[in-house]
Amino acid sequence: MQESLKNRTISGMLWAGIGKVGALGISFITNMVLARLLVPEDFGCVAMLYVFVSISSIFVNGGFGAALIQKKEPTHIDYTTVFYWNIVMAIIFYFILFFSAPAISRMYDMPQLSNVLRVQSLVLFILPFSLVQSNQLQKQMRFKELTIRNVCATLAGTVVSIVMALTGFGIWSLVASSLVCSFVSVLLLWGMSSWRPTLEFSLTSLKELFSFGGLMLLSSLVESIYTNLQSFIIGKWYSAKDLGYYSQARKLEEIPTNALSSVVNDVSFPAFSELQDEKIRLRASLRKTIKSITYLNMPLFALLIVIAQPLIRLLYGMQWDPSVNYFRILCLSSMIYTLNTVNTNVIKSLGRSGVYLIVQLSKRLIGIGLIIFGFRYGIYGLLWAIASVGYICFFINAAVNRRLIAYGIWDQMKDVGIYYLTSLILGAGIFFLGEMLPINQYLLMVVQIIVFCGLYLFVSHVGRFEGYQTYKGIILDRWNAHKQKQNH
Repeated sequence: MQESLKNRTISGMLWAGIGKVGALGISFITNMVLARLLVPEDFGCVAMLYVFVSISSIFVNGGFGAALIQKKEPTHIDYTTVFYWNIVMAIIFYFILFFSAPAISRMYDMPQLSNVLRVQSLVLFILPFSLVQSNQLQKQMRFKELTIRNVCATLAGTVVSIVMALTGFGIWSLVASSLVCSFVSVLLLWGMSSWRPTLEFSLTSLKELFSFGGLMLLSSLVESIYTNLQSFIIGKWYSAKDLGYYSQARKLEEIPTNALSSVVNDVSFPAFSELQDEKIRLRASLRKTIKSITYLNMPLFALLIVIAQPLIRLLYGMQWDPSVNYFRILCLSSMIYTLNTVNTNVIKSLGRSGVYLIVQLSKRLIGIGLIIFGFRYGIYGLLWAIASVGYICFFINAAVNRRLIAYGIWDQMKDVGIYYLTSLILGAGIFFLGEMLPINQYLLMVVQIIVFCGLYLFVSHVGRFEGYQTYKGIILDRWNAHKQKQNH
């Protein structure tokens, strides 16, 4: 069983990685094209409204997705109960947004947003038809199917949005992209999954799942409010243009963040859930996961901080220069984002929904307080507050896991601190060296990438970093297996 879980976890990570990189790659290209066809205000307006759609989608899900994954053997009636409950919640929250759209548009003093929100909220009707099937595939670690679905759906949304932007639809091209992507995703899921709902609903099943899912709902709600509070504050007290610059910086930062954290989240949660009764194995699995992912994550974001300006100019054009420093601050926070993701997955996998809720609520209340404090010093004060929250969350998460599985702050800092310090020192040295070299900024960016990667690998080899040894071993094993196949 241990080997089976190990193989399924590795295979799942590979397919999940391909899916996330593929979907995010397509989204990245789309965003790059749309940034040259649309204005910052268009992106800012959609970001303003996404706050309300995102929070509503949390209620539609109801936390039952996580409950179905955490439950070892969910039944057919569990799935049908969640399916119908999600549909009812989607109808309720769509009409809440529909009738409140004029008030929301008046709050932003932008009357045109009312119709945009009403159309954008249609995605809530689509969401319930994908939740059960996607959760089943995730629980079964069938990430190959999920990868195909993600890439194809994202590609469909991309084509529609670019065509509409080219023909002058402006902000509606961004709205259509989300709707088309969600609709195609549902069609593909229903083709890939054999599960179909029957006319069955159980209050007993609902109550049982809600005992875990309800607390997960509250946790997700707190998380969503905290995440979207940033966009709300910028959109309400600054301008749609400022929010456009921020949202573009956030989107660019989220490409590697989501690619890494989503893969880790999708795979580690079901894998950790299978080990919930074996804490020694769970601790060993967590430690291995943390070392492997931070070895890649930390230098990646340090490098992005270094090349931020030429990267944004190359992708979006010089008109997006105000996004550069926003992007750098967000990347500093993202250096430990996946570390936090893995730590919180351990708490969820143990079924400790009460502990998880208290932890999330504590972190987000601290975060909201810091954001309100930082907001007094302008957008940069707000961004530095956001960055500091990520590090505070690490100390809280690790402290909790010390209690749960005896793997706490000091142990984790010893395991990954060398990657963090090495990344920052190399990044700082290469950044200041670049400031002194009078060469074309794009050529300089290429040189900085090559030098940074070369030095990081060299230091990893000399220092015998465990993350380096892990990936080196995987590559050598696959190379030897390939050579053996050729010889036979």
